[in-house]
Amino acid sequence: MVELLQLFLIPNKGGCDEDISCRAVNLFLLVAGVTLWNLDLLHKDVESKPQENTSFELITSDSISDKASALEVSASLKASFLSGLVSVGGSATYINDKKSSSHHARVTLKYSRTTRFDQLTMNHLGAQNMTYPEVFDQGTATHVVTGILYGAQAFFIFDREVSTSENIQDIQGSLQVMIKKIPTVSIEGEGKLKLTDTEKESVTKFNCTFHGDFALDRNPVTYEDALNTYANLPNLLGPNEEKAVPVKVWLHPLSNLDNRAAKLVREISNNLISKAENILQQVTDVNMQCNDLMRHPAAEIFPDIKRKISHFREYCEQFTLVIQKQLAQTLPSIRGGEMEELTLGNILAGKDRSPFAKLHVDGYLSRKRQEMDTVHSYLQVLANVKVLPSEDELNKVVNDPMVDFIVCYNFTSLNEGETYLSDLTKWLLILEKLDNEDYQPNTVTPWFKNIDVMRKARERVRAYHEFTQVNTLREDTHYTVSCTPDPKNPGVSIYLYEVGVLVCDSFLPPGKPSPPVTVSLSHDMVKLSLKPSDFGEEFVVGYSIEYRKQEEETWKTQRTENEDQEVNLTGLQANKTYQVRYSSVCKAGLSAASDITVVKILPASPPETITCTSEPTCLHLLWKEPKVVGEGATITEYKVEYKEKEHDNPTFLETKTGNKTETWDIEGLKPKTSYAIRVQAVCGDLGTSAPSDEIEAITAETQKQEVTNSKGNLP
Repeated sequence: MVELLQLFLIPNKGGCDEDISCRAVNLFLLVAGVTLWNLDLLHKDVESKPQENTSFELITSDSISDKASALEVSASLKASFLSGLVSVGGSATYINDKKSSSHHARVTLKYSRTTRFDQLTMNHLGAQNMTYPEVFDQGTATHVVTGILYGAQAFFIFDREVSTSENIQDIQGSLQVMIKKIPTVSIEGEGKLKLTDTEKESVTKFNCTFHGDFALDRNPVTYEDALNTYANLPNLLGPNEEKAVPVKVWLHPLSNLDNRAAKLVREISNNLISKAENILQQVTDVNMQCNDLMRHPAAEIFPDIKRKISHFREYCEQFTLVIQKQLAQTLPSIRGGEMEELTLGNILAGKDRSPFAKLHVDGYLSRKRQEMDTVHSYLQVLANVKVLPSEDELNKVVNDPMVDFIVCYNFTSLNEGETYLSDLTKWLLILEKLDNEDYQPNTVTPWFKNIDVMRKARERVRAYHEFTQVNTLREDTHYTVSCTPDPKNPGVSIYLYEVGVLVCDSFLPPGKPSPPVTVSLSHDMVKLSLKPSDFGEEFVVGYSIEYRKQEEETWKTQRTENEDQEVNLTGLQANKTYQVRYSSVCKAGLSAASDITVVKILPASPPETITCTSEPTCLHLLWKEPKVVGEGATITEYKVEYKEKEHDNPTFLETKTGNKTETWDIEGLKPKTSYAIRVQAVCGDLGTSAPSDEIEAITAETQKQEVTNSKGNLP
């Protein structure tokens, strides 16, 4: 005790209270080898008395303020710690242990024990009793230690990672419940815990970190380790508690003993200390947020995103060092009366005018999270597509001689420069020289907040996803996601590579076309009108038409090699119902198939070889029955249609035979008049055939005339 009292002269570097918590000897800078009294005289004037006390408490906050409170650090000492004027050791290293992620639940158990209190008697405080009064002239110390409380403290920090499916408040609550058991839980035999199976499973997820004034053979890392260590802490102080360390000291100003001694002129106001603390707490929080962002799925996949966040974190850490340097230069001068408090106020206010102000920092982190959430949502849509995070990896696939086409969904803006990061580097260089200059941010709308860019991105990711799903079995085409920079196409673009060459940097995979529309029908063919999607229409080179009988499962395919949008689908069977759909064809594959159109093929082919014998008011018709009559169809009668040709009348008059007969007379006609005539086979409720080819017949004046048409089918 006597040796400690001699050494505990507090140097003229920082503020001191009359009593100061001392978590470890190196919490203060000491003036080694400097003393006021003779060692032999001190021995008889030291009073020592027991002061036994043991306590524990749970700490759920991880802020600098609450940690300093748990360590019983005064505002003045906290200012010195924040500025780096003092270092910490032993249990006080707890203040430097910070959560690395907001996805961690943390509860700290504080163990505190005091053993004895040693103090100097009043006999030595008179100036006449000073053995070495020259200390007052040296100006190297402001206070002398007159009392020391001995003991030890320990902090057990328990962390538990919280998954995205868990609630952090719930986990925090269960963590507290289990930590409260440590001082009271029963132990059977060799450290067996009396815990339920659920509790045992829960504690296996806890990680423990120890900070203390005890010499341990091995630091605890699990809940069970912590329990055993906690139970053994009293024994670690030694049989006579001789291993206890100073935990609190009482000081006496040297200026009260002699006016020549250096003295503390003023203390730093609590308001400014709180501001400094808030700045450093913000940097701590930023570091934690950066860690979380760097573990974001999008950052894990694309190193350019992680690199930017890492740079941002480094800039914030450099800013912290600049602030601490300024504090370390300023605090002693203010305390010594050489500088006004206004100087410190200006330093702290300058931070709020810089790009490191909370508003700008939070805004940047929010934007990065939004960008990564956007990228991640797109990657989830494209979960089955291989991601090539760098240009080098993309080039390996592009140059593969076995691959003809590569369709790449490309994020084009992930690695472009960011003005804000450039501003941070510039301000770090001039931060200490700035004089009331305000930072003016450059208002550039990022790609993921640009309405037009995002509309384009959403269209393309849906089209790309649909395209890859349709063409997944193509062996000559690969599909990838990458992040090649492209200022011409901000946000996203789809690249098309052909035999190792980029042939299009704004490729649009053809979208799902409209259903086919029936233009005309016959007994073995349907003419279809095709309408491709507007999206990607310029890349369509043909169509793939699929058809099948309604009762069948297997599709047949007919391909076209041109862009004609009217197509004849041939080789069909009369009186059958078909399902028809089609896809647009481009170099790299097919679009999604259109919705199905149901087509009912006509029940029979047209009647053939129509002949006509004319009279002045009557035409006598004769024809052959259709060559093709579909399965299940029967001709019940014929429909005969006719009209005068000379008036260009579009409307046919019709008459029906009433039964299956291949002859019919059209009566009541005009003499010497030209008529267009055609015949259809009627198959009851199944419908009619296509009309036969038209023949032209002219009614006679007096004699019979014969007209014959032997074509029988539509062209």
